[in-house]
Order: sequence, then C-alpha cells, then structure tokens
Amino acid sequence: MTRKICFQKTLSVDSKKALEVVTNFNDYAKFIPGCTGATLISRELPIEIGRLEFNFLGKDYHIESENFIDDSSITIRQIKGPFEKFEGKWSVKSIDENSCQIDFNASYQLPFLLNAITPDQLVDNFSKNIIDSFIKRVS
Repeated sequence: MTRKICFQKTLSVDSKKALEVVTNFNDYAKFIPGCTGATLISRELPIEIGRLEFNFLGKDYHIESENFIDDSSITIRQIKGPFEKFEGKWSVKSIDENSCQIDFNASYQLPFLLNAITPDQLVDNFSKNIIDSFIKRVS
C-alpha cells in the first residue's frame, strides 16, 4: 500500500536560504530528530548519493538515496533502506525577496509486515517532526 506525505508552508525567508537548508545534506544530523549520521557518498551535480542513519524506536536504520538537485528543488529516490519504495521532492518557490513557499511531497511503501503494524498516526507524527525540523532550521 502506497502512503503519501504532503506539506506546504509560506516562510518569511529568502528562497535561496530555504533551498540551501534542504540541499545541505551534510547538516541533516544536526537538526533532524532521530538522525544520527549524514554522509555524502558522492556528488556529480546535479546528482548526489547520500546516506542517512536513524535510530527509531530503539532500532537503527539507514537510508541511501539518489538526490537530483536543480535551481528550486531536490528530488529524492531511495536506493537502499527500510522502505519498499520511497520517492520525495522538496520544492522552494520564491514569492518575493523576503518570502518563499516550501513544499514537500513524498510517496512510500513500507514492507508488508511493518505496514500492517504501523499506524498512520505514528508515521504522520514522525514525518511532521522531520518537516518541522527543516522549517525551524530555515527560519
């Protein structure tokens, strides 16, 4: 079963600053809840490969992703990790020189057993905490 995350917010910050936070992979462990490590494996712009390490409910997980970066977004596709499939995209649109709109959309599939025992509310709260951490870092 495919699950989705959709988020949109207007921020009082320059769009370049917001995009910098979203695309600065190496800093993720400094502010994302549960993220214990962030490693950039390779970078040949516009594509980079990164690895994030998480501790969630007492268990360690890692996610390797291929990230495609352009002037206003980063598109994320899991290569290895706990999801059957994960694809997401951060988009930052300038409204004026002091404000922007930030969007995050993702679709993912959990492994069958994990999907059966994981309530939507738990996933929604975890996702909200991660998105809120980005917003706080940008603001």
